This record gives sequence, C-alpha cells and structure tokens, in this order.
Amino acid sequence: MSPVKAKLYRIIKPYRSPYPDSIFFRKGEKVTVSKEFCDDPDWHDWLWCESKNGNRAWAPKQFLEIRGTAGTLRRDYDARELSVKSGEFITVFEIVNGFGMAEKPDGSRDWVPLNHLEEINRNI
Repeated sequence: MSPVKAKLYRIIKPYRSPYPDSIFFRKGEKVTVSKEFCDDPDWHDWLWCESKNGNRAWAPKQFLEIRGTAGTLRRDYDARELSVKSGEFITVFEIVNGFGMAEKPDGSRDWVPLNHLEEINRNI
C-alpha cells in the first residue's frame, strides 16, 4: 500500500468492472478470511473476505488484522472497481497490490488495475 501524490494516468486497455456496486467493509468490522487470490501475478496479497452482513469481496491483506480465518478491518474499504475505456484519463490517489484508487473527470472514484494504465509524467 502506498499513498502517492495524485498522478495523471491514461487508460491503455479497457477494463470492465466485475464489482460495479459498492461492497463496503468498515474499520473494525469482523470478517471470515478464506483463500488468497493467485490468478494474476500483478495482483498479489488479496484475500477473499465475508462479513456477517453478507458482503463478500477481495480485500487487501494489509487492510486486515488476521488470526487464523478471522480478520478485522484496519480501515474502511470499498471493493468497487471502476470501468474504464482506452484513451480516458484518470487521476490516481493511492496504489495497493496492483490497483490504483482512481477518479475520472466526472468525479466517479474507484479501483482500477494498474496494468491497464500508463502514467503521464506529471503530478496533479
């Protein structure tokens, strides 16, 4: 996890979100942790989490305090991902495990995989 200065990126490969709706976990929320994501080498340290209220999503390992299969969120986390088209520009505010927390010019803000982005060499 690395907070970064806001940077401008161009979308080089379209991405359609498999999680377009908010799947929100609150700081301090208890979850059951099961498998670790291993389908893509660019996306590491993601754990499948399920809460008592029915939320189920991949969450960054470093956002959790884990004991066996029990986890507690260290911070608020929304698993929603942003769909983007080639040629669009977005601003990235945070980078976590191969994803950037990004914002489009229209104000929509969610996660986008970094392997779909090209950094434009200037800070915002």
